[in-house]
Amino acid sequence: MRLIGKLMILMILFWGINACSAQDSFTIEGEVSGLADGTVMELTPGATHQEEKPVATATVSGGKFSFTWSVESPRLFYIGQQGAWGVMTVLVENGNRVKISGTVSYQGEGNQRQADFSSVEITGAPLNDEYLRKIAFKDDLNRLYEEYHERNAEISEQLTKARRANNQALLDSLSRTEAAAALSRDEAAFFQTVGEQTKNAVMSNKDSWWGPLMMLVNMNWFEEEQKEWYAAFPADVQQSYYGQIVYKELFPETLEGKPAPAFTVKGEDGASVTLEQLLDGKKYALVDFWASWCGPCRREIPNLKAAYEKFASKGLEIISISIDKDAAAWQKALEEEQLPWPNFLDDADIDNLYGVKTIPAIFLLDGKGTVIAVGLRGEALQAKLAELLP
Repeated sequence: MRLIGKLMILMILFWGINACSAQDSFTIEGEVSGLADGTVMELTPGATHQEEKPVATATVSGGKFSFTWSVESPRLFYIGQQGAWGVMTVLVENGNRVKISGTVSYQGEGNQRQADFSSVEITGAPLNDEYLRKIAFKDDLNRLYEEYHERNAEISEQLTKARRANNQALLDSLSRTEAAAALSRDEAAFFQTVGEQTKNAVMSNKDSWWGPLMMLVNMNWFEEEQKEWYAAFPADVQQSYYGQIVYKELFPETLEGKPAPAFTVKGEDGASVTLEQLLDGKKYALVDFWASWCGPCRREIPNLKAAYEKFASKGLEIISISIDKDAAAWQKALEEEQLPWPNFLDDADIDNLYGVKTIPAIFLLDGKGTVIAVGLRGEALQAKLAELLP
């Protein structure tokens, strides 16, 4: 009887320890049809507006994989396949025992391989169920987007072809048509609806960490208006994990007057070069972050070309760094734009070093590598360069 009693005490202690440790972490068990054995799955923090690194990996066996991790507060994660685009999203907290099922199919190859997860079902994560309810309004926005694009498909295609052909006369002619006016009205109405519903999603959750999370998952960047939203958050919400991320984005530390973050990049020929080397012998340099898919970036290129043509002989360099994830798309854009200055693909998160949140992002450096201006574009950029390089 004494032995049995001791065994019972040990078993109770064992269960108690396990129960305690189970509350200090979460587990995710996935079973996705179509995943080959040996596939490496990654668990990556989401909703940070940063290029995050995976915090955990798992190897698929029998179509199954699992993660165990811990968080200090509820967090959104992306679950994706190493070497492929496409993710599943889940919001978890410690103590959750999450099960994810679904199916995956693939499109493309190499760097463009896309993993399409479908029929995804998630259980064991109550906050994730709530998250899905809070972002359900985006389904209506997607429907509205498709409807207005379908209504204006013909004029949209005509305008796109004219832009690609650099046919300004045709662009001007098309822009004066009633079809273009209808497209403009529909587009304005759509984005007004997006703005109203996004603000409602944030402000209706302003008294908890859900508020800043709604800002991060529903917006790609913030503007002055969002500072008012942030000010409406209670102090504890502002200091929450997602509240601090929003704060740093709304009130970034400026690089003006500070040394530009050093970096090393690889050129189109594969050779590595440092910022110091790129500045060697130059009086000033523009570090320009852009991407092939960024319309405003492409529209700023003629201004940069004009600046380069006028000031390169006086000591100006331009250093373009693309944040494209698709190297082929970047190369195609380079062929189309024919940029006459050094061009690089950002494969080392240089944009994060410079605190880039939106593009184009242009930093003006002196020859010693000190940032003397941020965000100059168009006429303001030309005027500043004329002042520095008369």
